[in-house]
Order: sequence, then structure tokens, then C-alpha cells
Amino acid sequence: MKVTEENAMPPGLTKTLTQMGLRPDPGALERAMELIGGSWGELSRLRSDAHLNMDVSEADGDELRSVLSLWLAESSGVLIVAWPTDRVATEMPVSSLLDSIDDLWYPAMDDLVVLEVSSMGERLVLVLDHEERLTCTRLATHTN
Repeated sequence: MKVTEENAMPPGLTKTLTQMGLRPDPGALERAMELIGGSWGELSRLRSDAHLNMDVSEADGDELRSVLSLWLAESSGVLIVAWPTDRVATEMPVSSLLDSIDDLWYPAMDDLVVLEVSSMGERLVLVLDHEERLTCTRLATHTN
């Protein structure tokens, strides 16, 4: 099925991003895929080694923001936020993600992937999935 504004998850994703002053960015989508290993299929492998694997089905927006804040506390500021099913990604500040999480992730409907690369080269991969699980994985960047 072709993804359109009508069937995108969360509902009205493009409109929501526009209202936030953001836009879908094909370059951010490419960078997101590179950071996780070249394919969305790599998320399963990355999540199997997660440092945090948490059921958020009973969490309200404030509780979810609190957990995300802890994991993003050392962020350099700009994140890549992606909706793999919709093939949409954008860059946004941590504050925008936290302020708008209720508009960006719809529990039981879609997956939201958040990526950050620290100044030390460490990658952080957070996934809020349609099964209402939050996983957070830190990956060291290896150089040859």
C-alpha cells in the first residue's frame, strides 16, 4: 500500500510536522538507515541488545517524557526521528520531541525511531513500537 497523508501513522504526520515548523527530510531518512546498519530490519537485532526494554502501555505522556528525558539528557540537541512504516524522517531538537511526543507517536499504531549520535561517536537508538514497548540501545562507533 502506498503511504499517503490519509493513511500515514500517526494520523496527519506531515501536517503535524509542518505545524511544528519541520518537514519530512529524505536525507534524514537515509542517515537513519545508515545509523542502524543499512536496513530497518536491523532494528530487531539492535533491540535484542537494548539497555532498556520497558512496557509503556500504562505510561501517560508525562511519564514517557520523563523516561525519554533521562535517555536524552546528554544529547547534543538534534535528533533524527523516523517513522519506518511511512518512510518519513526529520531532524528535530530534543525539546520538540519531548514537547510533542503525544502528537508524534500513537501507541498501538506505529513505530517511532529516534537516533542520536554523540560528539564521542556513540549512537543512541530509541524505539517506541506499536506494541507499546520502549527500547533504548547505546552503540559505540567503531573505527578501523
